[in-house]
Parts: sequence; structure tokens; C-alpha cells
Amino acid sequence: MAEISYICKRTVVSTKPVQPGKTHPYRPRPCHGPQPCPYCLLLPNPPGREVGEVTKRLRETISEMLTSFPMVTGRLQRNEEGQWVVKCNDAGVRMVEARAKGSVGEC
Repeated sequence: MAEISYICKRTVVSTKPVQPGKTHPYRPRPCHGPQPCPYCLLLPNPPGREVGEVTKRLRETISEMLTSFPMVTGRLQRNEEGQWVVKCNDAGVRMVEARAKGSVGEC
């Protein structure tokens, strides 16, 4: 079993506020319903770099992406016609930084 030590948990937000009341039609992928999609990204720490240096750039990139795609952080709700829509907001996305010792298969 891999040894995982959590460094911190953060919320990454957009660099520009979302217009109040903005919605986006929800288009589910085939075989997927309205549910959160957790992802895990494994980034090696290059030699000579400080802890957090790589994740700092990742946070900046995610923040810029959220400016163009605010529906990523929205909340699902039904509109007047009963269809699912994403109500865009500035909630941001959750990011957990951790260190793992072991192989990828053990994580």
C-alpha cells in the first residue's frame, strides 16, 4: 500500500467573476447522470524544484480555465421547463495536494 501524506486542501477559483444568473444547458455524456466527476492527477516533482512549485502553476492554469468555462463550477438545477441546467457561480474547484511514496499501482 502506498504511503500518502496530505499537504493541503484548497479551492481554486476563476480570475474573473461570473455574471449573476448565468446558466448553461447541461449535456450529459452517454451513460452518465448529473453527478460529480472526481479526478486524480499525478505530477512528479522534478529534481531541484521546491514542494508546491508545480502545483502553484497548476492552480494558476485551472484558475485561467475557469474564466473561460464557468460551467465547470456551477450547480445543477432544473429550469422552468424541467430541464437540467448548470447555474454558474464562483464556487471554484477543490484541489488536494499530497505526497505519495510507492508505485502508481499502489495508489
